Amino acid sequence: MLQCKGMSSRAQWWLAVGTLTCLISFPHTVTFSSSFREEAVAYRLAGYERQQQGDREGALAAYQKAAALDPSYPTPLNDAGVLLEGMGRLEDAKLAYERALAIDPNYLEAHSNLAMAHERLGEREKAIFHWLKRYQLGDPEEAWTARAEERLAALGVLESYPGLKGKIYTRRHVVQQELKAHEQSVKEFQATTELFGRW
Repeated sequence: MLQCKGMSSRAQWWLAVGTLTCLISFPHTVTFSSSFREEAVAYRLAGYERQQQGDREGALAAYQKAAALDPSYPTPLNDAGVLLEGMGRLEDAKLAYERALAIDPNYLEAHSNLAMAHERLGEREKAIFHWLKRYQLGDPEEAWTARAEERLAALGVLESYPGLKGKIYTRRHVVQQELKAHEQSVKEFQATTELFGRW
């Protein structure tokens, strides 16, 4: 509880109850300002700049400040995890990635980074879980989705979970069919416009 010099513990208790009552009674007066997000983004960018300049401690401090300013913003936590991994602090990096995923369970970069951290620590099953999430949530044409598929194959998932192999290749096949259909429709459109001239 908040300690105020010169106030009895009973008075401090009533102050806390009064403050809580005001917050409950008038929630519209206590809003999370977009300026906090803007400030958090600014600290995150400053952290990235410091990281590029080799100031790891300054970058980490900026990422932590960004995360504290806006607790709903997972990006600085992921960035801090990458930085901590580069500093050899894998356990701390894992915690940062996990905190980012607690905020946004569909945060693709955090799933990839956490999967790689688990692999480095020899935690195969945990790595597989996050590679699978990254693969399932990712865009089929994105490079990191393909990377997740490669890692799943390298980890032996396709042999361990035979049904998954069909899903992975089926997904790739569906995307290829969609691309071919789109290509065909473009050709048909071009042929039609050549035949009938401009609209």
